Amino acid sequence: MNNNDIPGIYNYCDRWCERCIFTSRCLTFKFGEMMDKHLDDKTELNQVFWKFFDKNLGSTLELFEESELEDENYLFEEDEDYTGDDFELKLLIAESQDAAQLAKEYINIVSDWFEQNEKKLLATSSIEEKNITKLSDSIDVIHWYHIFIYPKIMRALQGKEEDLLEDEFPLDSDGSAKIALIAIERSISAWGYIFMQTDDKNENIFSIIKLLVTLQHLVEDEFPNARTFIRPGFDEDN
Repeated sequence: MNNNDIPGIYNYCDRWCERCIFTSRCLTFKFGEMMDKHLDDKTELNQVFWKFFDKNLGSTLELFEESELEDENYLFEEDEDYTGDDFELKLLIAESQDAAQLAKEYINIVSDWFEQNEKKLLATSSIEEKNITKLSDSIDVIHWYHIFIYPKIMRALQGKEEDLLEDEFPLDSDGSAKIALIAIERSISAWGYIFMQTDDKNENIFSIIKLLVTLQHLVEDEFPNARTFIRPGFDEDN
């Protein structure tokens, strides 16, 4: 890391490096570039990947052997905060929330819609040539975010209770909720453009936009401070 890098910028980004203006200041992106530059193909990259974990396994086992903790079940004591049952319970609670269910539903709706309409949409002769690029960009935005939104909402919901117990700000759950909101809003904008470019004003598109607006409100209600979360780099004057 050098002085130009932004610490933690990769924790609250949308992972769309090709569209990011901060790649020159992101350590994760630089690492990926370095790996691509020095390794000829994915096979060699994967070999390096798994060799690291093979090597790290030995170090981990040595750490446990040298530990003064004698109880073999110390990781699973009833008074620990992070038991397997506790994780499963948090997962189930998060999955039951309206925002999570709607985000999951959105994944299937988008997949079905594009399977039926994408080729037909791009082939529509009534769309002016100058707008084809914008239409293609809108499709890219929807494709990129339609699966991204759900795990970010789940991360926010699962971490909310834990963050509140810590009583520290800013909250990681708010950061996850904020990037989910950004993804939702960009998706709404992209769907809106597609809607305006179709002659028949496809009712399915309008229903999808309505779903996203509802999802936006649900996330805002659940995380009222999300929009004030300052993401490193993205929401700062650098």
